[in-house]
Amino acid sequence: MTSELTKLSTEISSNPLLSNSISGMIGLIGGVVGGAIAAWATAAGVRRSLEAQFELQRAEWESRDREKNQERQDRETREQGERDREGTAAVQALAVEALWNSVCLATVAKQVENSTDPTPKISLSRDRFDKHFLPAMKIVGGVYMQQAVNIYLSGFAFQQLREAQNRLPMSKAELKSACDLSTSFMIIFRTLGQRVFSREKMAELDRLATSPSQRRTSNPTTILSPAQKKTGML
Repeated sequence: MTSELTKLSTEISSNPLLSNSISGMIGLIGGVVGGAIAAWATAAGVRRSLEAQFELQRAEWESRDREKNQERQDRETREQGERDREGTAAVQALAVEALWNSVCLATVAKQVENSTDPTPKISLSRDRFDKHFLPAMKIVGGVYMQQAVNIYLSGFAFQQLREAQNRLPMSKAELKSACDLSTSFMIIFRTLGQRVFSREKMAELDRLATSPSQRRTSNPTTILSPAQKKTGML
């Protein structure tokens, strides 16, 4: 085996053309292998670069998504807070109006009982009910608002009945209706008020409603301060 390799080596050395061909083949193979290695290294570098760029882009996308989600959450929180404030103001306005109507009817009943005015005029308020019904319903729920609707309808039906009587003296049945409606409006006030007023504010409104000077007031907004009339918040 050794002698054959020696013989082959001698033949290659003695034949310059064959020697050059083999050298060229070896160089070509080396060049191909080297080029392949270089190409693989380049491709690996490009892949790592692309992966790095992709990671940066993904991080940027995730950051933008987080910012958008945070902005959306902040916006929804602000909007919900605004709706809650509007709803609370609406319930407060309805509670005060119900208190006023209760005082109005109680005053009418008292005038009839004392014979100071047997034909009193009934002037119930409904401006706040008409304006704030829907936002208030979102706060207190449909059941309570349906009760309020029924009482308001009964109150205005009674007022129209008295107007149709052309200021005839109020009968005992009508006097009882006035007292019952006054109690019903007071129930609305307490039902709604306890949801949006503190105990101190409820006590204050009770005192205002039962004071002699307040019974002579002509509008439920007189129960509110100037700032409260403007904002609707108590």
